[in-house]
Amino acid sequence: MISQIARENPKISIGMPVYNGAKYIREALDSLLGQTFTDFELIISDNASTDNTEAICREYAAKDERIRYIRQPHNLGASANFKFVLDEAQGEYFMWAAADDVWDKNWIEKLLPVSIKEQCVTFGRLITINENSQTIHHPANKRQLSFTGQKMIRRIKYFIEPAFLGKANPIYGIYPKRFLSKKILGILADDQYGSDMLFLYGLLGNIEIRSVPAVYLYKRIDFSCINKQNSFSLKGSRKLLLLLKIKIDSVFHLIYTRLYQTLQFIKISNLPETTIYILLAPVIVIQDLLTKTAYNLEQSRLLRTH
Repeated sequence: MISQIARENPKISIGMPVYNGAKYIREALDSLLGQTFTDFELIISDNASTDNTEAICREYAAKDERIRYIRQPHNLGASANFKFVLDEAQGEYFMWAAADDVWDKNWIEKLLPVSIKEQCVTFGRLITINENSQTIHHPANKRQLSFTGQKMIRRIKYFIEPAFLGKANPIYGIYPKRFLSKKILGILADDQYGSDMLFLYGLLGNIEIRSVPAVYLYKRIDFSCINKQNSFSLKGSRKLLLLLKIKIDSVFHLIYTRLYQTLQFIKISNLPETTIYILLAPVIVIQDLLTKTAYNLEQSRLLRTH
């Protein structure tokens, strides 16, 4: 495991956990290194990649002293690699960066002052892109992911928000590092489905999440990978899905996901929150179904008109 010497006292540390990211990592690195705010370190933890990730990262690290590249001798697992880059961070503020995403060049410049002033998590807005960096129509695009107010209120707001509207994405916002306690990080380390949302929900017990307008994270969805993974499952229920105007994340998956996440949220909630979630669960399931169906109908309309 080889690492460059850590930079002294950067204002913010960016942690990039990566495994086999060669396909997109150049675009991600160019985007981060081109930020208008320059007082940062970029920690790349390569989780024993088997593709060309190492060569690309070493090339960039040789050209920019802000990069500290670390290659793990064996794969730590995704959540441990997320924690590793945080543990290595020298800055007072921190953000995670995925190796296949792209950021507006003023992402840090716009978000960091709000995080400093309000002592909160700051996030911009989301634009979903495909493997060719083209914008994809998605219900989370440009959505304000802001959860503010009194502790219980902001946590209830977060619980009610449907998962497919992007509420997991503020995990890629900017944090005052002092709020990332072992207890909060323990939620993320569980590595279970939806742990990113549970992590943010736990964090909302301490601080707000604020959305800064007019600055974007371009979140990539690689459909070539998704189609390979789902090629078998597409066959059986096609007629029913088409009939309901709902694509592969079907009605049953949506209900299961919401109920499963409700149980997970309850585990880290107090009694008043738990009571509210149990009472609201049927209403929220209906809300999720109606919202998702409306989105899929709109997507079908757009496809027909293009």
